[in-house]
Amino acid sequence: MKKTNVLRIAKFGLVLTLGITLSCASENDADPTLEAITPTSITNPTNRSARTSCNETRFPNLGPGATRGQVSGCNDANSPNNIGRLDCRSPHTFGGYANVGGGFGRYRITGSTQRFDGTRTRVERFFNRVDRSRNASSTLNYNFIIDEVSSGLTCIVQAHAEGEILEGEREGQDARSAVFLLYVRKANRRDSRGREIYIAETHESTTPFTNLNRGVRTRTFFRNITQGVSYNLAYQTGYDNSSDMLAESTITISGGGSTQSKTLEHTYTSESVTTRYGAYEACDVCDDDQFQIRIRNVQFCRNN
Repeated sequence: MKKTNVLRIAKFGLVLTLGITLSCASENDADPTLEAITPTSITNPTNRSARTSCNETRFPNLGPGATRGQVSGCNDANSPNNIGRLDCRSPHTFGGYANVGGGFGRYRITGSTQRFDGTRTRVERFFNRVDRSRNASSTLNYNFIIDEVSSGLTCIVQAHAEGEILEGEREGQDARSAVFLLYVRKANRRDSRGREIYIAETHESTTPFTNLNRGVRTRTFFRNITQGVSYNLAYQTGYDNSSDMLAESTITISGGGSTQSKTLEHTYTSESVTTRYGAYEACDVCDDDQFQIRIRNVQFCRNN
């Protein structure tokens, strides 16, 4: 076993021992319908020279699962304020994407027992994958305001692992789910002005979900978010500069008087990774089943 992996496993074990995180998994954790395209095999990852491009204009087509799960009336705007391919699977009575004032794109979803080709309700955008290579990554920046949160969890950004696992946990199996997600949920309290307080937490697949086995997610408090307040999100996912080109993600949110940042050195590395953002899943069976987020000034940069 490589020294780098030994150190990472030891570090992960210490975190669990201290009780900082807890494991969680739900029926939708392994969601192969998210894969927009089939990654090509990468047997000899390259070390390309550093290059950054922030002019992404071509986006992937929806995969067959996403196409089958589309809801009538859940369509994209003709000239959307936000970039990326829209994957819209939510009851359209309160669901879908729309351009709204201030240059925002509004994402609404409604929780439901209905499954859209096997997945829960979602209105998200996504980009072409980033293939494994030294320092290869994608960076997403946007300004957001959360207006409403259901009584369940909702993901607002995620890194979806794709292809064969080339390093770390369950090496040789095919990755079938997100390696990292940022979820938002109610804190069941309000601030002095009566605005709801929400909890943002990271969910990392520390044991990957694959074509052969279910996995385990580690769930950790990240920061508080206040209803109706403007925040800036900066998110990067991809591969580090080591000779092993190991997977890692960094999330930073500033606003509301503070800045919080976290870097996750993932326990496994897949052939490629795809970024998705918007709104994914809400409370399925409860009176409070709606989620709404507004997003603007979206910038997506591809490194290498």
